[in-house]
Amino acid sequence: MIDFDEIDVWAPLLTEALEEHAPQHVREKLHAAPIEFVEDARDLLFTLVDRDLLIDATLEWIQGTELAGYHGTRLTDAELTSILADGLIPLKAEMRRDRLVRALSPHPLWNSVAEQLDSVIRSHGQGAAVGKREGQVHLTLSKGALTTGFNHYLTHGSEFDLCVARALLGIEGLDLMKRDGRPTVIQVAVPGRQALEAAHPFFDIADMRARGDVPNIINEFLEAWSFRFVHASFETRTLRTDCGMIFWSTVPASWILGCETLTESDLEDRLQ
Repeated sequence: MIDFDEIDVWAPLLTEALEEHAPQHVREKLHAAPIEFVEDARDLLFTLVDRDLLIDATLEWIQGTELAGYHGTRLTDAELTSILADGLIPLKAEMRRDRLVRALSPHPLWNSVAEQLDSVIRSHGQGAAVGKREGQVHLTLSKGALTTGFNHYLTHGSEFDLCVARALLGIEGLDLMKRDGRPTVIQVAVPGRQALEAAHPFFDIADMRARGDVPNIINEFLEAWSFRFVHASFETRTLRTDCGMIFWSTVPASWILGCETLTESDLEDRLQ
């Protein structure tokens, strides 16, 4: 399995896969370039080699392996046990009701807003009041980014729950979500083909290439790989890469490799 955050492991493998299209003399030019940003290293690479052949080779490499994906949320012990048994199930808005009641009911104004809960759940579920989330499971490519760059899933839990809590009780509702469950990171091994498909939920790879874009996941790996030749100490776990994967069906329990329960101080330390 390839974990994007472990560049020391996967970079030599990608170098081997790209050797025909980006041989040693190309890598030496990257090493000598005065480049500051990862995207600039990729852009230079594309001036030195055949861009399409390089994308093709990277695509084939990813399709032939498994990629680590990460899901962050807040869970009780019972919820974690359920996920390990049944997998990550696509959001069903009405199924979030128990957690919302559990988290929000201690608020002194709860009784005055409780009767609105079901209508707010419907409006944020099938009604998509603040964006469609119904029927989806989300993973991201980088654990480092999940725990430091956009860790609100770990501090507050489901983004859907956050939206409902805010609609009912404002900032105080958000504060209550922080007290429910424990921050948990779930690591998933995703077959490469499924990972690429999930990273293009609305525009497929062919569409992106037709309009001149580098496909998702392929872009992240090529940026990091080329930048590593410029800066040998560069670590992908520090990049805060936001590359999501959306699944429209259950992420099976057989794909789950493990779960890490963090403490609140863990999250604070990782933001330093």
